[in-house]
Amino acid sequence: MFKKKFSLHDRLNANDFELIFESIMKHSKDGLFVVDSKGMVVMVNHATEEMFDFKSSQVLGRNVKDLVDEGFYEPSVSALVIKQKKAISLIQTTRTRKKILSTGIPIFNDHGKVLFVLVNDRDISHINQLAQTLHIEDIQEESLRIDFSDLGLAANHFESMVIRSPAMEKVIRTAVRAAKYDVPLLITGKSGVGKTLIAKLIHQLSNRRHFPFADLNCGAITASLIESELFGHESGAFTGASQKGKKGLFEIADKGTLFLDEIGEIPLPSQAKLLKFLESMELMRVGGVKPIKINTRIIVATNRNLEQMVEERTFRSDLYFRLNVVPLEIPALSERKEEIVPLAAFFLNQFNKKFKTCKILSKQAQNLICEYAFPGNVRELENLIKRLITMTEGDIIEAEHLPSIFSRKNILRTDSIKKENYKETINTFELKTINELIKKYGSQRKAAKMMGISQSTLSRKLKNLLPPLIVH
Repeated sequence: MFKKKFSLHDRLNANDFELIFESIMKHSKDGLFVVDSKGMVVMVNHATEEMFDFKSSQVLGRNVKDLVDEGFYEPSVSALVIKQKKAISLIQTTRTRKKILSTGIPIFNDHGKVLFVLVNDRDISHINQLAQTLHIEDIQEESLRIDFSDLGLAANHFESMVIRSPAMEKVIRTAVRAAKYDVPLLITGKSGVGKTLIAKLIHQLSNRRHFPFADLNCGAITASLIESELFGHESGAFTGASQKGKKGLFEIADKGTLFLDEIGEIPLPSQAKLLKFLESMELMRVGGVKPIKINTRIIVATNRNLEQMVEERTFRSDLYFRLNVVPLEIPALSERKEEIVPLAAFFLNQFNKKFKTCKILSKQAQNLICEYAFPGNVRELENLIKRLITMTEGDIIEAEHLPSIFSRKNILRTDSIKKENYKETINTFELKTINELIKKYGSQRKAAKMMGISQSTLSRKLKNLLPPLIVH
């Protein structure tokens, strides 16, 4: 029951309340729908009209049961709230088959009687394809129940995802499953593929979603400060330390999730401290003497080869196996080319709204973009679209507006490589480079040292790459 604990009337008059309420109803991006205790519609905002494809004049003053009977939407969350006298969330389907996540909140008087129901609506039809991809009906066992409401909780994160390839379907399916189990997770993939987005999605789908999500790029902070950032420090623990002490990210994310990007950049001493935390769920602040019990889930990510780093003894093997409970590899954009145009369309829509433009890509421009390898992955595509939106005159972005790297000459070169065998071409180049280094320095050991890898790693590379070379 909602009761007024303090009054705002000393600061706000009736006109102020009316002005604020009208502004909320007019500008809210979420649908707002109000019915009285008998189920009669008394208020509808513009966002609701757009989501449900009706005019307020068609529903105001009418009973929600009649609206359901006439096919405006189904089911009615407000009718259920009036009956059960509690807040309820469910998925409504509109007459145009949109999926709407609707939350009905009862508004009581002082005697516990429902006066009104405020319904908040959010369009989540964009995750319908994802729900079908996950084959929800096939994973209904008690320990792993995933339904549309679970996905609705993470609607904001799904809005920025484009899933058109089997490779990304597998990633999302694994992420949704992993969210249900409170274990460490290792996300791998090249820079710009969306590792942070997947980590946030997993947090939003987990039982920790109501608690903090903290993140740290381990490669963007000096080795001397990383322990203080992660574990916090006591007053005066080191030169420049806060005199009041400071909580670390583990404490900030207590009961929530801590995402450590570029985990391979953590120095060995900090790796030992991180391993100790994972084993005991206790930490010691820098300069502290008393252990602190913390309940934080760890998700880590890297674009480096941790297995190779373990071989080279730059990453602890025991920490690697602790973190690699659920591995999740995100493929490069070049491995899911069917998503390039839909992603470009998503970014176009996003930046058109931001910059108040209405630009589109011509078919020729789309074709050239599809052929590009995108070494910077999704982030590079996003920055490309932002550049095109802001720097192109006119509403149609033509092929000539693309940077020179997208020229037909470069595309033809890419096609030529494809016709050979892309993997074979890359392998041949790598083998040639390795062979030249061995010849120059006289041995595998010296060549490996110059490359910054171990001799065993170099030998394995030579063994795996095709065609084999005779190395002297």
